[in-house]
Amino acid sequence: MVYLPIDEFSHGKVPNLDLAADYLELKAFFSATYQALSKDIVDAFEISADEDYKDVDDEIKFREDVANGSALRIQARQRILKSSYPFDVDEDGSVISYTPEGLTYGQAAYLISLVLSHLRSITPMLGDSDLHPSDGEVRVLRQHFQYFATAAMAAEMGGPAWSFGHPRPDGSGFEEKLTEIWSHFNDGQVQPDASAPSSPKDGQVDVFARRLTRDRLPGFLFAAGQVATGANWKDKPVRMQAQDVFEKRWFVRPPVTRFIAYHLIPFVRDDSEFRDDVLNLGNILHRLRLPYRVDEAADLVEQGIAVEAYDLLNAAVDWVNDYRQRGLA
Repeated sequence: MVYLPIDEFSHGKVPNLDLAADYLELKAFFSATYQALSKDIVDAFEISADEDYKDVDDEIKFREDVANGSALRIQARQRILKSSYPFDVDEDGSVISYTPEGLTYGQAAYLISLVLSHLRSITPMLGDSDLHPSDGEVRVLRQHFQYFATAAMAAEMGGPAWSFGHPRPDGSGFEEKLTEIWSHFNDGQVQPDASAPSSPKDGQVDVFARRLTRDRLPGFLFAAGQVATGANWKDKPVRMQAQDVFEKRWFVRPPVTRFIAYHLIPFVRDDSEFRDDVLNLGNILHRLRLPYRVDEAADLVEQGIAVEAYDLLNAAVDWVNDYRQRGLA
């Protein structure tokens, strides 16, 4: 029911090992035994083979290289995310296991990011099977990710965070919410310019977060984040909007503290492309960063620091647990 897009692994181009690793993770997630084998990659190639290869030995080696490479990629993810990674892999990389006991918020964030990374508009991994979320579920998943992104930004800044993306969890209006956020520090005065849009949703900013200061004066770490979960995620840069448009449009007295631009995405990015991503979009919290930041937010909440929508994350954990049952039906 989980499909490996074989055309992404044609000879002559570097194989997409992150895609292969995602395939094994989804296989383990939906398995009745909670496990997938790295050789499942080889089996998937065999099932989808539609041509005779001139060099059978070369083809076998290529398939095994992809399988071994995907296992190494999973081991790397485990090292990076530690307890926020919901999978385990044995020492030789042959068995990948899903570990669902006591699912943390960070682990749920990883799994929801994994699903969002493979909607049919992005890859055919879940295809037209019953595993693919419905349109209504996709909207819910994106809302869950918005709340995970808020928690992650709180941990990134080490202070309070607000879920500003429309629709807002408290049902507030644009100017009402902006005024409430800016009431926590003394830097700028909210008042839309006469030329500003009359019915704004979120001004292309989904999350605000700041580093706490005791004097409330200007000059502190302050982040404006854009949550992007679709195939066009690169087309939503928040950097220019936050730094050049937002403050001039919505403040009669603009803040002098500069916004730090963040992009929050559910995808895994290739190391070779990441520098250019940051160059164009600003700082990025992706699937190998965001989950452990989500888990770190628990310490802030215990200290009484406000992390908006944190109390709604249990619903995301419940969705993940229910979703897994779909693969067992």
